Amino acid sequence: MYLEEYRKARQAGLKEAKRSQNRGCSPYLPVLDDILAVETTCGEVDLGLVDIPIELIVGTRSAGRSQAFSHTFLPLMEEDSEFCHKWTCLCKAHMDSGITDPIKAYEYMHTFYVVEGHKRVSVLRWFGAVSIPAEVTRILPAKDGSKASKIYYEYVDFYNLSKINNLWFSGTDRFARLQEAVGKAPGEVWTEEERRKFYSFYSRFSSLYGDKDAKELSTRLTVADAMLLYLEFFGYDQVKTFSQTDLKDGFLQLHKAFSVKKSQGLNPLKGLLSR
Repeated sequence: MYLEEYRKARQAGLKEAKRSQNRGCSPYLPVLDDILAVETTCGEVDLGLVDIPIELIVGTRSAGRSQAFSHTFLPLMEEDSEFCHKWTCLCKAHMDSGITDPIKAYEYMHTFYVVEGHKRVSVLRWFGAVSIPAEVTRILPAKDGSKASKIYYEYVDFYNLSKINNLWFSGTDRFARLQEAVGKAPGEVWTEEERRKFYSFYSRFSSLYGDKDAKELSTRLTVADAMLLYLEFFGYDQVKTFSQTDLKDGFLQLHKAFSVKKSQGLNPLKGLLSR
């Protein structure tokens, strides 16, 4: 049973690696050490034990484990390898009682790179887990005045207040606008209850955003961009109690409002995307 899961995961990994090679890309995990070799950094911060979104785990700290996985952590090693044996044991542990041991990872520019626990990430990702506990060290990039640097440090400020790490905006000033949109003053720390309620809303919103009706708003929006637009249109006090049907109906109302602006020759996304 567990070996069969490995076979399926490895077959998917080999196909993914081949597709990457055909596109002229590396078939293996990105290596943070290679990235940092050409980047300027300005220190590290110990974030302690936090839950991190698995979709934001994109690579490995050093090259040693890189070629054992495809770029989405699917296994590539042969079935008669020690790697396969350990992967299937973790598969059994996950299916019997769940994997709870935290991994160790570095965060750089809002993405995570594994130091210890690569196979745990691989197994949990294969079974569709959303997050994993991790001991995280943040590597701070240089403040070089670029748009990416500005957005990142706005994220760091927001994280220090909210401890929310699964949001990313495509423009500046939006983390501060989100703080305001949820009714928090600048610099006000979030309570655990506020964080829990926001996660509940965001999870329901992000699950809907893949829907065709939501995508019609704009292909230029990240999920967080669309969420902020939605909150500023309806108000957080109202939408945090929305059902999935209410959320979907809200997208239809936005479409109508956007259609009116377009008919008037206006850019309906100007308030959000012009920054």
